[in-house]
Amino acid sequence: MHTRSQWLSTPLRVSLVYVLAGGLWVVLSDQLISLLNLSSAITIHSTKGLFYVLVTSVLFYFWLKRLKKALTESEERYRILVEHLPEPIVVHSEGKVVYINPAGASVFGAQHPEDMIGRSIIDFVHPDNLEWAREKLRLLIQTGKPSNTYEQSYLRIDGQMIDVEARAVPITYLGKPAVQLLCKDITERKRAQRRLEESEQSYKSLVEHNPDAILSLDLNGQMLGINSAAERITGYSKEELQRQSFLRFIHGTDREKALYQFEQAAGGVSNNIEVTLTHKQGESVIVNLKMVPIIVDGKIEGVFGIAKDITEHKRTAELLLKSEKLSIVGQLAAGVAHEIRNPLTSLKGFVQLLQMKTGGFREYFEIMLSELDRINCIVSEFMVIAKPQVVQFEIKDLRKILQDVIALLDTQAILNNVQIHSEIDEDIPLIHCEENQLKQVFINILKNAIEAMPEGGDVVVQMKADEGSIDIRFVDQGCGISEERLALLGEPFYTTKEKGTGLGLMVSHKIIEGHQGKLQVQSQIDVGTTVHLHLPILQPHSLHPSKPVAT
Repeated sequence: MHTRSQWLSTPLRVSLVYVLAGGLWVVLSDQLISLLNLSSAITIHSTKGLFYVLVTSVLFYFWLKRLKKALTESEERYRILVEHLPEPIVVHSEGKVVYINPAGASVFGAQHPEDMIGRSIIDFVHPDNLEWAREKLRLLIQTGKPSNTYEQSYLRIDGQMIDVEARAVPITYLGKPAVQLLCKDITERKRAQRRLEESEQSYKSLVEHNPDAILSLDLNGQMLGINSAAERITGYSKEELQRQSFLRFIHGTDREKALYQFEQAAGGVSNNIEVTLTHKQGESVIVNLKMVPIIVDGKIEGVFGIAKDITEHKRTAELLLKSEKLSIVGQLAAGVAHEIRNPLTSLKGFVQLLQMKTGGFREYFEIMLSELDRINCIVSEFMVIAKPQVVQFEIKDLRKILQDVIALLDTQAILNNVQIHSEIDEDIPLIHCEENQLKQVFINILKNAIEAMPEGGDVVVQMKADEGSIDIRFVDQGCGISEERLALLGEPFYTTKEKGTGLGLMVSHKIIEGHQGKLQVQSQIDVGTTVHLHLPILQPHSLHPSKPVAT
């Protein structure tokens, strides 16, 4: 930067040079004219020429002085602008900081700009960016062109890291090549960005690893975002679910209430309902569906659907309810069975006595005896439920047990125009079981199959061994059972037969459970019913003979 005397002497020096050059021109030009004998043709007075040069030099002096003043004022305004600029400006030459404005000093943690002057610019570059910064500086000097805006991490004087958005411009400073850095502190912005990214990652982790299905729906009910749990619960892939209406996967009977709840959520009201979804494999899945509005900047942009699979929970609740019913039945049976059986014996005896001594009422007596026998049968089944007892499991041939039952019921089947066909594999292993209990189960199932075909038909019995278990299937061609009634089979006093008690299948369930197996029933109206039995091939130590099992 020039001193004040330098600024003042510059116009004067220019004026003096102009006077000297002008005076020499006037004197020398006159001598030249005299030497060439041109004085008769051209008359030039040296005084007039000198006066002209003096006047013009004065004009030049004031003009240059005014020009320098304007330049000085411009540089002063520029200096004030740079000094008070809120954005950092750093100039470094030959690797050293030669100028920095107060904003730059503040960003780098210096109390005064002078604290930064003379320090190596490399000392402030973050070690992770050191090689990159050196290469960028080399290319900048080599090309001589300003760089594009870039982001870089620097270290403050106190060692704290800051993020800066910068643009490097090659300049000449005090006659030497230098680089001017136009900087912007973006540390807070980067921190906010990192917090946002962390928040987004946390949100994605919460959604993706959530055991509940999470659906992001637009205001038309179409699915935009789906997590992995939604794929597992529905059986469909994300690609198959994308842009599909969520109502498509809800069971028909629940669609109307699901649509109503969606409209409520789209209006800003969160809600919670139970609906049934249809799995890709055709199975029904019961879910607890929460619907929450998606609000962005005070405006509802869509709806979150959160579906929790409660199928097993519902089944467990149903099993618990069934268990409570069984407990009640057992208590009722224990208290009533004995009280009923003794009067029944007396009534039956007196009815038979009256039948022998009284004529003309034979049909009535037969009806009375038949009904008494039916009451006695119900009481007997009560006793089976009410009196659990210790049973002894033994090694038995399941093929022989089933064949004996088929032979026992074959006559009854023929009388009802029913044919029993057995398909029993030869390599069925021996199992530990209670023979009489399994016979009771087989008899109950086969009698149900025969009675389900009043017009006759075929019953197919299949048995095969499969990886640690024996599978038995009873397939009939009866009238079938509806889906609603099928769900109630096995409950006390629920039956599909006109004279049934509903206790036979319940007892069969308990026997199979006592053998650690499973009993499943599948049926279709006007097609028939299939009963599946799965009995594990258990070792003796896996069973508990001392455990009470209903017989």
